[in-house]
Amino acid sequence: MRVYEALAEEFRRHEIECVFALMGEDIARLLIAMDSRGIACYGARHENQAVAMADSYARSTGKLGVAGLTGGPGFTNAMTAITTANRARSNVLVVVGAGPTAEDARDRADLRRRSKYFPHVPVCEAAGIAVVKPTASSAAVTDARAAILATAAGRTTVLNLAVDVLDGDAVEPPPLPAAARAPARLAPDPEAVVTLADFFEETWAVSRPVVIAGYGALASGADAALRRLGELTGSLLSTTLRAAGLFDGDPYDIGICGTFATPVAAELIVAADCVLVFGATLNRYTTYGGTMFPNARVVQVDDDRDALGRFVPVEQELAVHADVKLTVEALVAELERRGHSAGGYRSPTIPAAVAGFDRNSGVRDQSLPDRIDPRTLMIELDRMLPADRMLALDNGHNFTFAIDHLRVRGPRNIVQLNDAGSIGLGIGTGIGAAVGRPGTTIVVAVGDAGFLMALGDLETAVRYELPIVVVISNDEALGVELHFLNLIGMPTKLAEFPTPSLAAVAEAIGAEAFTVRSADDLTAVEERLRRPLSGPLVLDCRINRAIRAEWLEFAMGLKTVQPV
Repeated sequence: MRVYEALAEEFRRHEIECVFALMGEDIARLLIAMDSRGIACYGARHENQAVAMADSYARSTGKLGVAGLTGGPGFTNAMTAITTANRARSNVLVVVGAGPTAEDARDRADLRRRSKYFPHVPVCEAAGIAVVKPTASSAAVTDARAAILATAAGRTTVLNLAVDVLDGDAVEPPPLPAAARAPARLAPDPEAVVTLADFFEETWAVSRPVVIAGYGALASGADAALRRLGELTGSLLSTTLRAAGLFDGDPYDIGICGTFATPVAAELIVAADCVLVFGATLNRYTTYGGTMFPNARVVQVDDDRDALGRFVPVEQELAVHADVKLTVEALVAELERRGHSAGGYRSPTIPAAVAGFDRNSGVRDQSLPDRIDPRTLMIELDRMLPADRMLALDNGHNFTFAIDHLRVRGPRNIVQLNDAGSIGLGIGTGIGAAVGRPGTTIVVAVGDAGFLMALGDLETAVRYELPIVVVISNDEALGVELHFLNLIGMPTKLAEFPTPSLAAVAEAIGAEAFTVRSADDLTAVEERLRRPLSGPLVLDCRINRAIRAEWLEFAMGLKTVQPV
């Protein structure tokens, strides 16, 4: 059996369901072998979007996402998305082709002169991206298995496969024990658990505790244990944006912490005297530049040692390097053994205050005759779209209003690939989510610039008949830059980009489309949404670009305190 065939078998054994790829001659046989074994191959139009699809698939399902790229320019085209996945510790395996191995230095030099390929390994290492490169056909399947297991454990990995290695004779590794397929979890030190339990029993120090759960808590499956911890310690429950919805339905869930916190949540978090952080790094957006809990002691648990105290100081005895779920379960068991119970921060007035808050009530519509207020747009779409929906967000100014006014319920229903700060990954994000979550309404919130950057892969959504709703907040500008220049009193001309009819462009590609300039234009959209979609529906929404997101001044360093 050839290596490419054996690798396809190995992927199938690991229950990999699909691969998002842009085929090159170096990985063509591998992709065909995967497809023939029932691993669906989704052909992208751009490598950056292929990796974004795999990343979104992984984040929205909790499964391993796989992207397939040709080497050299295919790899470099995807570096933004690979970096994004890596910074998020997303479970993404990037399979990259490479030129043939060379027998001696002279041949290697000749290959570098003649080939499109260049050394992928040093590039990955320089960027802090894990890379596995089998140097012989005999080791290829074993090395690929190691790459798959590393990815499943929560690390983006590049598997670099030379064409002659792929075409060589495979050597099958020993059968993989079922237990080895589950990533190993780092158990907490029992003494650390006792120390935390002792800390919680010092009720004078923990009278107003707040739990903040990040993506690490979501990925580890710690939600039930965290809810129980909240009950035992009297903690309010909050999340980062990536873990939004984890505590949905709990009366003491106060929502997102940070720049997207509601005024109710912000006031409660600022007054906390103890913040219990699980699987979150506490970056500047989660903490609003360190102002969200100025007088609180911080407990932090994370299986990434580098996350502990990275952005917010944490006392050594309150920083636990371990799996979130295992730590919380052990802590709950210890507190229950002691009979610990505290009312803490919980009072009957808090659920009522949280439930009674209406983010839409403070919106004063500022639509123009031919430009809709982006807040009004999202409020109306929130009413029209099915409740069972997911937000696939591009980066940029546009996503603000979607998060604020398009409500979602439950975890893994907000996915945004913004970890490298780039716009342009929104369409790939929507496609990956649609493949991973069939039956869920996928709403892609994107700006006009980000949409045009990924235009080719709108055709991918058309080709695979993926029913995504693409909402383009079209301000005919680079929105963040436009507002930044306005804030600092500089001319905005270079940030302004008049756009053609994006509805007409979408229709030419094969999508259904509407142009929205006013709330009245949404009547036809509402009627269309009553019937099932057979492919993407694109809304070219011409918005009043004078409406500015509240967090923008903070993001640009022009405001340093959070509004309470």
